[in-house]
Amino acid sequence: MRALAGLTILAGAVVAVPVGAQAMSPARYLEAAGAADLYERAASQMVLESTTDAKVRDLARMMLADHARGSATLRAAAARARVRVSAAALSPLQTEWVAELRAETGLARDATYVAQQRAAHARALALHQAYAAGGGAATLRAAAARIAAVVARHAEALKAM
Repeated sequence: MRALAGLTILAGAVVAVPVGAQAMSPARYLEAAGAADLYERAASQMVLESTTDAKVRDLARMMLADHARGSATLRAAAARARVRVSAAALSPLQTEWVAELRAETGLARDATYVAQQRAAHARALALHQAYAAGGGAATLRAAAARIAAVVARHAEALKAM
């Protein structure tokens, strides 16, 4: 249940992401996108190692594969745009989410994971869509648009969970 309290606070932040992302520098966009991918992979790996639910396992595997590809897409686009990519680091909220997942076990961990993924994907979708619409580097805008389509597919899959 701790995760749900954190997610309630997050709801107000989802609205703020697109406005800030439109004015975001390419380096800041890459930092935020890298943090999102790092969180997705860390959370998915943790759940994959513990879940017994086939749907959650399939979701976690999809997240690991798709977010690894998304990270590679952004690194390539950044290289073409000649933008330096810093090492990815979790935000304070993402660090809190990982700690919450570690504290949970069994079905509670699965439920926390799905709830966190819904919130994380809402944030990531807003970030990528906003950068695709108004970001400063053309190659990164194109990459953001491709990644937004994948994130939207994840969000739809999460609705069914």
